[in-house]
Amino acid sequence: MPSYRIPNDTRVRDSLVRVFSTRPVVESQRRLKALVEKDLKGDERYRVGEPRLRVLAIESGLVDLEIHTRDTTEMRSLVKCPVCGNRLKKVRNMTVFGGTVTLGYRCERCKYWTGLKRRVPTRYVFTRRS
Repeated sequence: MPSYRIPNDTRVRDSLVRVFSTRPVVESQRRLKALVEKDLKGDERYRVGEPRLRVLAIESGLVDLEIHTRDTTEMRSLVKCPVCGNRLKKVRNMTVFGGTVTLGYRCERCKYWTGLKRRVPTRYVFTRRS
């Protein structure tokens, strides 16, 4: 039996509101997780996963997300966004012969984008929306 509990989405969102009411910027996903878990700590120990926390922060509309990435040599097409799991839109361009060519991919929800060479997220900076 684990010695911690998993909070529901509403409780995590409320905690995000409290965390961002005291600070305008959280410089990493790991730091945000620590702050939210510290805020949730009451009678019980709560744990929240970093990917889940990131998606809840994006969906809440409380924060702007700055995504730091690194390029890889991998040239595989993407379907799902590596940041929020949303479906990616192809960025296309017309050729001089009337066809189309895919230049990259873009996420409507979190603004992640990549060219044909994959950009891998390495760090997230969360900034409170004003």
